[in-house]
Amino acid sequence: MVAMRYWEQVPLPKPMPFIAPGRAITGKLAYLETRGEVEHTYTSSTIFGQLTIVASGSYVVDWGDGSTSGPHAFEGRAWPNGGITHDYLNVGTYDIVVTERWTARWALGGETGLLRTLQTTGRIDDFPVEQLQAVIGR
Repeated sequence: MVAMRYWEQVPLPKPMPFIAPGRAITGKLAYLETRGEVEHTYTSSTIFGQLTIVASGSYVVDWGDGSTSGPHAFEGRAWPNGGITHDYLNVGTYDIVVTERWTARWALGGETGLLRTLQTTGRIDDFPVEQLQAVIGR
């Protein structure tokens, strides 16, 4: 009960998604930077001893165009080695929602257990996707 109460009150890290340079081009991969954490350890002194909670997160991405990806148990990074990518097919603006699902294990006074899954969310609203066309001039 002590671990559960503490777990539900801790400020979990939130993803702060970004895609450089602030827009995407149809037919080219967009590299999502999650700018969060996928592991965090919390400790607290209690009357029963030291409580330790080790939390692990994974990302699920709703790209706004009807497709999702994940879970990704790693941070998304910038081009060229980002790992969390998407290829938009159509021009438009999209609301990208990055949900991080947190699982956790607790340890206290020689006992251990699992805690319920919590989640945090980050967004990119009205993300523009454009199309480029080559023009040959003479």
